[in-house]
Amino acid sequence: MLAEERRKLRAACERDNKQMFSARTEITNLKARVEELKKSEADYKDKYEEAKSHRERVEVELSQQSISKDKDLAGKDVEIAKLLRGLLEVQESLKAERQKSDSIEIDLTAEKVKAETADEAHKASQAALNVAQENYAEVESTVEPLITDLGWLQHYGVAYVANSILNATELDRAVAALTMVARAAGHRAGYVECAAHVEEALLIVAF
Repeated sequence: MLAEERRKLRAACERDNKQMFSARTEITNLKARVEELKKSEADYKDKYEEAKSHRERVEVELSQQSISKDKDLAGKDVEIAKLLRGLLEVQESLKAERQKSDSIEIDLTAEKVKAETADEAHKASQAALNVAQENYAEVESTVEPLITDLGWLQHYGVAYVANSILNATELDRAVAALTMVARAAGHRAGYVECAAHVEEALLIVAF
């Protein structure tokens, strides 16, 4: 029973260790992905600032040009429109990446909670295993002397007790006393009755 409990506890510990290792690996990968997204966000911000700066330069240049340069202004308007579309695309891309980053952070938090739960379960399993090992050692130390005593009793105890009874001097003296009393009574009553008394006394002693 104790061996089965120990086996189950070890299996639970191994399973928890595998889950913790998998969770840690996933957390490491998620951290790397977050850093990558942060870097991408910084790159997009740089592009946004560059586009914004370019737009401001274009607007300054357009404001400084004369009305006679309508064609140039029209071309600049087209360029500005392209830049604005690009800017909007960059903003949408940044928004999507930020949403992905938020989702990854939520997943990362959930994985951290799972890892902490798995770590607590591992600690509880280890504590239960330690208690079971201590209980097993205590039971083993109690049973071991009993097994030794039982083995001695089976091999030597019964014979020792029987020999002690048969070799007791008190038993010899009691048999001798009964024999003498029986003989004395027999001599007084006759030889046949004497022999009968001796046999009867011996039967009583044997019983």
